[in-house]
Amino acid sequence: MTSVALNGKAPYKTVLTHGFVVDVDTRQKISKSNQGAGGYQKPTEADHFVKTYGADIVRLWASSVQFTDDVPFSEEIFARLTDTYRRIRNTLRILLANLSDYDATATVAEPTLIDRWILARLQETVNTCRKAYEELSFQKVYQAINQFCAVELSSIYVDVTKDRLYCDKVDSPRRLATQATMAKVFGDLVRLLAPILAFTAEEAWGHYRPGSLVHLELFPKEKASDQEILAQFESLLHLRGEVSQALEKAQRDGVIANPLEATVHVVTDDPVLLAAARERLPEIEELLILSNFTITEGNKSSSTEKSAAASITIGKTEAAKCERCWRHREEVGAHAEHPTLCGRCVEAVESLGSATA
Repeated sequence: MTSVALNGKAPYKTVLTHGFVVDVDTRQKISKSNQGAGGYQKPTEADHFVKTYGADIVRLWASSVQFTDDVPFSEEIFARLTDTYRRIRNTLRILLANLSDYDATATVAEPTLIDRWILARLQETVNTCRKAYEELSFQKVYQAINQFCAVELSSIYVDVTKDRLYCDKVDSPRRLATQATMAKVFGDLVRLLAPILAFTAEEAWGHYRPGSLVHLELFPKEKASDQEILAQFESLLHLRGEVSQALEKAQRDGVIANPLEATVHVVTDDPVLLAAARERLPEIEELLILSNFTITEGNKSSSTEKSAAASITIGKTEAAKCERCWRHREEVGAHAEHPTLCGRCVEAVESLGSATA
């Protein structure tokens, strides 16, 4: 008011108004005036929670609440948030582990379907977080990053690509493409996390680029995401869910012991799936985490309009199991020096031997 009277304007460009912090059970207001005898008895000092859970958990809690409303508060909320924090931290650790032998100067092949998809989802997350930070909507940042780490990155991308990272030759094109993708994901993700998980982001960045500080970096740029690959993967992930259900039923019925020994044949009239299968069938097989997958064109009945597939047939393969990658392949047993390995694993093992020599 003084500034308006003296200068004709407020002394700030933006003002942010928050609600009261209230007890999650009683909805009682928590403030200095009602602490102590006859008032609120539970600990509320930031120092208590920093010492118990760590400063980044306190910062994560602040980002997770809708602060423009009354903010529910309890020690149990902090305890639950440790699971979210651990998930994000473990995601960063997995990415760092897979980048331990990454050579940023190596020639990288064209990214595979799943690499393109995670990069598109990363860009959507970047766009969402940048806009949310500008609007001071920290809860949207928390939700977007938590969703990306828990679902797209950990449950799908890391789960699918671990086979190529662990079993392909060190310098195989698709392994290098995935490492380049993970480097991009890690760099963007840590920079988005830095304003909230200040200490965790700095620690992770120090392992990635020793001697540099993440808090001196710029946010990743906002730009359009690859809508073509996102639309394609919508069908592929729908198919993945249906195949997963069919495999679970086959296991319950005793047809197979595990998905890797299954033969899966899909009939569909989805043009997106058929086009992807014509061009990159091995990548779809990898996405479904299968040893033997085929797909053909066929019409769906009216009762399966919401399904990606008209039918899914599950059988048990007769191919032997590779003892290194656990895939069942026809060529297992065809290599005299490595009779228990598939062709890919023979190539990988022999390349390790030549590198050692």
